[in-house]
Amino acid sequence: METQTVLKMKQSIKPIWFCALKHHFHLAIKLFLFFGVLSGAGLAVPMIAEANVSSVTVSPQRANVNVKGVSALSLTWNVTRFEPTAPTTVLVSSTNAVLQINGSTVANLGGLLSRQSSLAAAQSETLRFNEVLSISPALARKIAEAPAGSVLISRTFTDTQTTGLARLSVFAGTGQGGALSINRIDLKFDNDARTDVIAKGDTRRAIAEINFRSSGLLKGEWRIIDPSASLGSARGRILQVVRQQVVSSGQGRTRIVSPALPTAKNGLYLLTFSVEDADGIAELPVLRYFVLEGATDRPRDNLTTLSPGNGARVSQDTVFAWENVPGALAYQIEIFNPGHSKVVSGKVVSAKDLKLRLSAFSLDNLTSGESYDWRLRAFDQEGRVIGSSPRQLIYMP
Repeated sequence: METQTVLKMKQSIKPIWFCALKHHFHLAIKLFLFFGVLSGAGLAVPMIAEANVSSVTVSPQRANVNVKGVSALSLTWNVTRFEPTAPTTVLVSSTNAVLQINGSTVANLGGLLSRQSSLAAAQSETLRFNEVLSISPALARKIAEAPAGSVLISRTFTDTQTTGLARLSVFAGTGQGGALSINRIDLKFDNDARTDVIAKGDTRRAIAEINFRSSGLLKGEWRIIDPSASLGSARGRILQVVRQQVVSSGQGRTRIVSPALPTAKNGLYLLTFSVEDADGIAELPVLRYFVLEGATDRPRDNLTTLSPGNGARVSQDTVFAWENVPGALAYQIEIFNPGHSKVVSGKVVSAKDLKLRLSAFSLDNLTSGESYDWRLRAFDQEGRVIGSSPRQLIYMP
């Protein structure tokens, strides 16, 4: 009887701890399944997390720049952080802003932005960083030449644990859409030269490659200053009036060929293509050519250049200078890719000039980070080369 009583007591005691354990195990399974369903349904599930940058925005989200001078963009970057677990103090920073065209970085802008952030558990805050970014005319020209909508300025912020990124779109002139806007004119001769010496009576034409946005009537004029005109006559005389309808849903390009250029008088000629609606152009490019009697080449390395030195960095401030060559009527600077004979840029001046600076138009034909050969030639009244300098290196930074 006693043995049966003890056995019943053991059977009644065992479920006390066993059932409790079983109950908690089943409850855990149910909670796991419950939160799994919520998570799968896209509902928020409490999780252990560390402080983080939850968002970065910028104001404004779109900006326009003008290539006629330096543009200043006033921006506000808003960085929001959240601390879910414990009090923290961190440094939120961004090294610099990045200018990108078609996904490629073309320049770093601005400088370091940083601020300390202190948060308690379950607290968030938004830090505001104000800055003014300077856009140079050279960068603005690149923006103007880029396809509409392909230019972005971005900043990446970090709190040493997570990062966030914000971008704004950048446009030149009137920006995307709107009325016809001319944002680039590239001039060259029909032999692809950027500067030329032409025999008297020869035929030569110029080509204008024009980038534009939107659609409309392109109104342009080929204008020339010939040797008999005063160099103070900045606009010159009209060689031809051009009216051409151009159409594009965004960025467009058209090609306009000049009439035969004047070659009846000896001397220096300046040619340009002037257009309306050219808000995106800092200055109109100018082609220079010299007309001489003949075209006999007798190269002689007897011309001494004074500057720049071999391997010098070149810019709009670089002075090209040389010694006078008796009997010269004109001088021509030629710039080549190293080891090649095709002229990629240059300039022609009359014999009264013994120094010059290259224009932005001439430098635009050179690629940043590349080295080039250059030389100077002197021509007499008959168009003969009576002086030439040895080739030297220059570097386009």
